[in-house]
Amino acid sequence: MRDSKVIQGIAGLVTLGAAAFVCLTLQGGCSPRLDYRPHEAAGWFMARETLRHLKPGGQVIVITRDTTTFENPATDVQLASFRKTLREARVSVGSVQSLQVDPLRPVEVPSGDFQEMIGKAPKGSVIVSFMGPPPLLSSAQRQRLEETKPAIVAFCPGSLTERVNLPALFEQGLLQTAVVSRRNPPPSSARPKGLQAWFDQAFIGIASTDAAGLSLRSDAQPQGRFP
Repeated sequence: MRDSKVIQGIAGLVTLGAAAFVCLTLQGGCSPRLDYRPHEAAGWFMARETLRHLKPGGQVIVITRDTTTFENPATDVQLASFRKTLREARVSVGSVQSLQVDPLRPVEVPSGDFQEMIGKAPKGSVIVSFMGPPPLLSSAQRQRLEETKPAIVAFCPGSLTERVNLPALFEQGLLQTAVVSRRNPPPSSARPKGLQAWFDQAFIGIASTDAAGLSLRSDAQPQGRFP
């Protein structure tokens, strides 16, 4: 009889533990925590490049994924850091285009949408895409956009560089800065200190002046371009 009560007690504890585990899982409590610092650094870096290319009379136009339907904490952190850095420089975002993205498909901006944004951007503007670079344009399309062609800063993480021709985009003047993932992060026993260090550990910034001599498949840091 006594053994039966002990067994019942143990069974009850196991049941409570299982129920607690299910609740935590449903609430995301058991999912891996996002290391937000690299994404914060990416947003900060893209804001710095935006400020460098922005001209008087221009606007900051942001393209980002819509995270209301499909959550993406990394995107939210990047955009918040980007806005914070601009606010500190007393620059506001002119418009934000939030696009719904199928999580099972590669992240990219539809070609027609990107071309329309480029064509409508006021002179001196910067288009900041957290969803990759614009598509390559024909010579006729480039001529039509030559009058108001804005600067473009694009976040190109993961394998995206294998699917798009970044050197050709730089050559066409359709891309001024690309942020790409570092393939082999340098080993370090200590956590980076400061946003620049976090950025350098996870990403590489490439500008048009670097693109010709830089192999996008390597982890060589562009020399003399980004401090």
